[in-house]
Amino acid sequence: MNTSPTHKRKGGFLSQVFTLRRRNKNMHLTPYVQDPAADATPPTPPPKDYNRAFTRRPFLGDEYINEKPLLFDLELSVTAQQVLPHPPAQPIPFLRQIPPRVPVKTHSPPTTPLTPEERARRRLAAQRKTQLEKEAMLREEHERQERRKREKEDQERREREEEEKRKAALQEELRAAALRKARMEREEREIEERQLHEIRERKQLEKERRLQHTKEVERWRAEQLQRAESQCSEKVEERRRSAEGRRVRIARLNEEVFSSKADKMVGWVSVQAPDMLAWKRRYYKFEMGHAESKMLLYGNPREVVKPLDVLPLDGRIDSLAEWYEGFEELEAIPHSFAVRFVDGVEWRMYADSAEEKDRLLVLLSEAAGIIL
Repeated sequence: MNTSPTHKRKGGFLSQVFTLRRRNKNMHLTPYVQDPAADATPPTPPPKDYNRAFTRRPFLGDEYINEKPLLFDLELSVTAQQVLPHPPAQPIPFLRQIPPRVPVKTHSPPTTPLTPEERARRRLAAQRKTQLEKEAMLREEHERQERRKREKEDQERREREEEEKRKAALQEELRAAALRKARMEREEREIEERQLHEIRERKQLEKERRLQHTKEVERWRAEQLQRAESQCSEKVEERRRSAEGRRVRIARLNEEVFSSKADKMVGWVSVQAPDMLAWKRRYYKFEMGHAESKMLLYGNPREVVKPLDVLPLDGRIDSLAEWYEGFEELEAIPHSFAVRFVDGVEWRMYADSAEEKDRLLVLLSEAAGIIL
């Protein structure tokens, strides 16, 4: 049975903490063993100790418990809550265990009560300690805030330096890109100007070459025209001389051809029919008659039974033409001429010699009844 008187607890947070610590220390004392025989009839104390039997020894912190809570305790808690970020305070569990019963020493010496000066001194010491703890916490919080501020400033400074480096690198890249672009544009402009200069020079050379070629062509044309005129005049003169000589020869051959000799009416000639591209060598024979005159062409003199071609001559020949009378392809063939018929058919012929040609022309003109 607990006979300790019940005390009304007053005071602040620190007083309760000190009380709990003191109670926890008393928990290690020797527990009280209840004896029913002894507890039934407690012994009667002597008269001189009656008033001291249940006298409790004063606790050193009772004066702090009974005193009014100090004002700085509330300020410290409020300041700590404002400065230090900490999780919400949890209520301190209040131990309601009954301490073990300690036998009261009947002959313990009396406790000397504290004087007001000692209580004031202890109160000031506690206030000083609390103030020092508060200042230490504020100083630590201030140092922490300063450290965080310095770290934040260092971080911002590093970020600014990195941003400045990045901007400087970007500006350097842009400047290098601008220089490369300007150099490329300058090189392209130089290449374009060089190409334009080469094109102008090439055009000038082409123009000069064309002018030179034009002059050479004009000079060549003038020379060709002059040569052609000279050749034409020479050819005209040659033709005139040839025509005069042929007339002389034809006049001489008229008497020989139309004499009584029959061998003057036959001979060899190469002909090209109008429907053929190849030249054929034929043996010819003229038949002169009052009804019809014709020219017979054979393959050889031994086969004169049936002619290969028969050219009617009486009134059928339009003219006998030389190569310069519209048959330029015969110019390269010596002793050649052409026979135009009235129906538009043209036969081309050439003889083995000029005399043979003149004799053949005399026979054709005489058989056709035309004048050379």
